[in-house]
Amino acid sequence: MNKKILAITAIIAFLVSVIPKASAEEALTLEKALSLAYKNNPRMIEAKKAIDAAKGDLITARTFANPEVEFEIGGLKKNEEGKRKTNLDSFEIRQGFDPPGVRGAKSKIAQNEVLIQQELVKSVWSQVYAEAREVYSRIILNKKEQELANENLNILRQFFSRVQQRFQSGQALKNDVQRAKIELFDAENAYLAAEKELKTNKARLNLILGRAMDTFFEIEEELKDEELQLDLQELMQTAFSKSPAIKSEDLALNSRTANLTKEQLNRLPSPFVGFQRTTEEYENDSAVVVGFSVPLWNFNQGEVKKAKAEKDAQIVKTQAAKREVAFNVFEAYLNAELTHRQLELLKKSLEEANELLHLANLRYSEGEINFLQFLDQVKTATETRIKYYEGLFNLNKAINELEKIIY
Repeated sequence: MNKKILAITAIIAFLVSVIPKASAEEALTLEKALSLAYKNNPRMIEAKKAIDAAKGDLITARTFANPEVEFEIGGLKKNEEGKRKTNLDSFEIRQGFDPPGVRGAKSKIAQNEVLIQQELVKSVWSQVYAEAREVYSRIILNKKEQELANENLNILRQFFSRVQQRFQSGQALKNDVQRAKIELFDAENAYLAAEKELKTNKARLNLILGRAMDTFFEIEEELKDEELQLDLQELMQTAFSKSPAIKSEDLALNSRTANLTKEQLNRLPSPFVGFQRTTEEYENDSAVVVGFSVPLWNFNQGEVKKAKAEKDAQIVKTQAAKREVAFNVFEAYLNAELTHRQLELLKKSLEEANELLHLANLRYSEGEINFLQFLDQVKTATETRIKYYEGLFNLNKAINELEKIIY
């Protein structure tokens, strides 16, 4: 028995030690992150469910109105014997129909609503896609900022050690030691802030992916220098053919047109057909009932006027949406072009910053530059390196925003 208990304890201990290590090795690629976001993001799930709801409305629009059934029960008055001889005198079943063409117009409107909801899913996905990509890229930036903050911290620790040695040998003043200590504290604060931003954005990405914010993952990818593959004119054409915003407005205009047609057709009589059965003592017969209702008082003028106004308003809205998409593409293209040019300049600055950092260490060790000059050059080099990676992030973000508008 003791051997079994020991064996079970050993297995449990092994599993406890192995499972965290396995999860620690999980690498989250951008492709996998986007796949999880598409399946699990709450906004995506809600948008997909809206399609099912619209399909339900389509089924209803294609269905005839419910039939009406009428029963007539006689013999409720007491006879000479003081009794009621209740009996079914007659019953009637009646089925009403819309005016000719109205049912088809209703079906068209409901079908357009399904298509609009499908475009809404694409629109929601473009937002979720852009948000997931941006946070994913920001995590890479945070990792690089943490790495640079750690390098800067190590440099300032070494520098503080040198200043202490010089102070002890009489080659530096006490205020130099104090200034070095302050710079060291600032570097430690910068490292802690970078660590906090990394943890925050990892939690934020988990929420976008529809999972617990403390789910552990690692990102091994690096920020890349992306280039624009299409010119502005080609991007405009792609946006007009694929943009969910434009497609949704076009479908809404189609629905408004169908609604106007429907209201105009509602001026026609609405037919109905039925079956009547009479079972009274003096009459036992069956009959087919045919008739129609007529919008006699205003011939549906109010609804027609309303539908026409809604169609005219939708025309204006559709034209405005196209102009807005064109402007958004233009603005996003210029922004992507600007960030790409800025990155080219930041590349050159990065080369100079790396050389500056190397020379600052060398010259301070040899006594060619003083205390303040060394700190200033280290600070400049560190800020320049961070700006380069921020430039990479800004370029990724700009192209990401351009893709969001177009697709």
